[in-house]
Amino acid sequence: MTSKILDRLFARRDLTPGQVRALVGRLVDPTTDDLERAAFLVAIRTKGETPAEVQAFARELRRRSNAFPGPRADGAVDLCGSGGARMPSFNVGTVSAFVVRAAGVPVAKHGNRSARGSVRGYAGSSDLLEALGLPVATSSDFARESYRRYGLAFLHAPLYHTATSAVAAVRRGLGIPTIFNQLGPLTNPANVPFQVVGCPELAVAERVAGILPNLGVRAGLAVTGDNDTDEFSPSGTSHCVLWTGGRRTRRTVRAADYLEPQDRRGSWAPLPASAAAEEASRLLAGGGGARRGSILLTSGAALWISGRAPNLRDGVQRAQEALDSGRAEGLLRALQALAGERRWTEGG
Repeated sequence: MTSKILDRLFARRDLTPGQVRALVGRLVDPTTDDLERAAFLVAIRTKGETPAEVQAFARELRRRSNAFPGPRADGAVDLCGSGGARMPSFNVGTVSAFVVRAAGVPVAKHGNRSARGSVRGYAGSSDLLEALGLPVATSSDFARESYRRYGLAFLHAPLYHTATSAVAAVRRGLGIPTIFNQLGPLTNPANVPFQVVGCPELAVAERVAGILPNLGVRAGLAVTGDNDTDEFSPSGTSHCVLWTGGRRTRRTVRAADYLEPQDRRGSWAPLPASAAAEEASRLLAGGGGARRGSILLTSGAALWISGRAPNLRDGVQRAQEALDSGRAEGLLRALQALAGERRWTEGG
């Protein structure tokens, strides 16, 4: 089966759902050599993944995942991006999670370490959270307790998906986006009903917006910045694909229409973990700049699509109030205090 799947991919022929299931099984099998895993991932990327293949991969990973029950019934939102942007940016979705929860919407954010950042020196979502003192990468118990107490959980993908752990080293070694970059936002183990997804280009945003409704996400927004980023641009224009009520529409968002000038200026580039943690703390304490601007737009979009705000403008205003009131910073302090209550390890 392995050689047949590789032959099919090298011949640029699409995989059937059954072949996708077999391929995922091979990727997660501990006896599989990393060279073989790399061959699969490069072959899929070279052929080009179809929406049907991506959706089949997502369904198979969801089927194999360790579920995180609760957030779907609560109307929670996810802010997981796809990664792989030509111009990486700060951990906007991770910091926005605190803001969205402080504004009243439960959050179950899916995330991982940076696939490329370990080489380039900047932090992924889980890297940042660990630098803030939160044991997200070592304990699913911590995620369960933080959600029970505060309605906010960070779900480190390898704790819930064997496949992401099995291919992590290969992804880092390849140093290029793979199909797993697209799967992160599609495989949240909490099965949330609302999502905001950062995408590296509009074509990926269209694909994500076409797949997520088939996976049970009732409403959401996929966004790409016009400057090759996978976040809302705080200084220029962002292009969004919105889905709700069975309809899919495009929308252009100009940062100047929603943000104050001081929140559109400065860098919003990625940072190493320790510096990213300092910056996240500064922003949650009310600090300004372009990173805050992107966080306001992202948080506002999450509040809008989850029904907390009637439109994006009102969502941005509510996000600003959640930041400036100190409630978002208070959530970070509460999770840090929870982290200090005991030694959090997997199964302990």
